[in-house]
Amino acid sequence: MFSDLDQQLTATLQHRAGGDVDPTPIVEQARHRGRRLRLRRRVLVAGGVAAACVAVTSVVLAFPTGRGSDDPIMPAAALMLPEASGQSGAIARPEDVGADPATVHFSTDALVDGAEWATWSAGRGTESVEFRGPKGQARFALARSAAALDGLQQTLSSAGRPQPRTEARVGDRPGVAWFDPSGDRKLWFVQWQPADGLWAQLDIYARTQDEATGTAARVRFDGAHRCVVPFRLESLPPGGRLLGCSVTLGRSRDSRFVDGALVVGDDAGRWLTVRAQRAPDGYEASRGDLVAGPYRARRQGSDVLEMTVRPCVVEAFRKGRGSGYTEEEGLAILGGYRPTGDIDRPNTW
Repeated sequence: MFSDLDQQLTATLQHRAGGDVDPTPIVEQARHRGRRLRLRRRVLVAGGVAAACVAVTSVVLAFPTGRGSDDPIMPAAALMLPEASGQSGAIARPEDVGADPATVHFSTDALVDGAEWATWSAGRGTESVEFRGPKGQARFALARSAAALDGLQQTLSSAGRPQPRTEARVGDRPGVAWFDPSGDRKLWFVQWQPADGLWAQLDIYARTQDEATGTAARVRFDGAHRCVVPFRLESLPPGGRLLGCSVTLGRSRDSRFVDGALVVGDDAGRWLTVRAQRAPDGYEASRGDLVAGPYRARRQGSDVLEMTVRPCVVEAFRKGRGSGYTEEEGLAILGGYRPTGDIDRPNTW
């Protein structure tokens, strides 16, 4: 049901932001926001029905659309993942980079200042983090080959006119750097080898190459962190296994967890994404007509299954962010969904 809209958004974004920009995460964010608005609209409808049945003098419904100036905000460290005790960093074990979806093998404390959200990802050959906030954006990615990094789609906007690559050094390590104009600033790309068998890339808005490479030099590879989400998937189809993990954390004291996803798949190339996001306050889910283990699920279009397991709305993507799994298998996977830990304390997940 989204295919025509997705194609229109893709064409427009590529024209406005540059042909090398991957519109997929932007389109996905738009669809994600649409789902959030739909959830909130259901709450408003439910509130209207209740108001018709009960006499009240005044009712005010408010939903968070962003952090206000008076909202409590946590330190920047709230965006960091829990440490992976006993796990080595990328320098010590380069063969583990991108191979373990439960672990990222680097530290980016130097990039977190000024950010309000961070999205971490691990598995399927790469590890990455993207920081976003009013003061700017940056993405760092790590892989075992330059080809894996070159295969990543650009997520930060620019003019789509990348300049030639030039030699660069990050600390005492060799690399290359190039930039793409972006209004009155430049989007710099710095790619280097922090150690033999490892390739890293930092995409960041900076005034000069020295500023970009200086920031890249502050990334560390001597520690590891756990890529965690506040749920487990305990029922996978035969041959299925965990392929990837991603989680977005925010600095609002009332909702540190934004959303999290696990990707499952098999050797036949089939894969499916299960994502959980916090339900809006006052949200009342409509009862689904599909059985997913102990839960009731419903269809969102033809390719997405949705259910509510408080305090989250949970979705399984069979297409777009998945391919090959049937609806029956998707329901079986959702049936194994199990919340874990305190939703706003990643160290308990």
